[in-house]
Amino acid sequence: MHIFADAEFWVFVAFVLFFALIFHYRLPQMVLKALDDRAEAIRDELEEARRKHEEARKLLAEYEAKKEQAAREAEEILATAKEEAEAVVREVREQFEELMARKKASAEERIRLAQENAVRDIRAHVAERALRAAEEKLRAEVQGNTASALINDAIDEVAKKLH
Repeated sequence: MHIFADAEFWVFVAFVLFFALIFHYRLPQMVLKALDDRAEAIRDELEEARRKHEEARKLLAEYEAKKEQAAREAEEILATAKEEAEAVVREVREQFEELMARKKASAEERIRLAQENAVRDIRAHVAERALRAAEEKLRAEVQGNTASALINDAIDEVAKKLH
């Protein structure tokens, strides 16, 4: 058997040529470089992810602080609004009480004036009836021109005193 006829020899030659070509074209270095580049890209991505994670944590902390501040401000606004509403209610109540006091005083004054007018009207009416009664009584008792003159003088004098 001859060495060139042996299949194992040709497999060996192919194997050697294969590795020679691989090393000739620096395929292992290219593969290692590609793997190194890929590892570097993954490290960069991990570093970027860590950095973004840290930024997200900071943003979350900022937003939590802003949220708490907004909640405090909302509570302050509500407290202020409540105080202002209570002040408005007190002011309106005071104004209402003042208005009612003025209306009551006005009504009492109108009642007093109405009473005075009624008393004056009643007195005038009573005085007028008394004058008529006195006139009739005097006419019945006194006769003639003297009686008429006396009655007219008395009526004028009483009328002046009553008004």
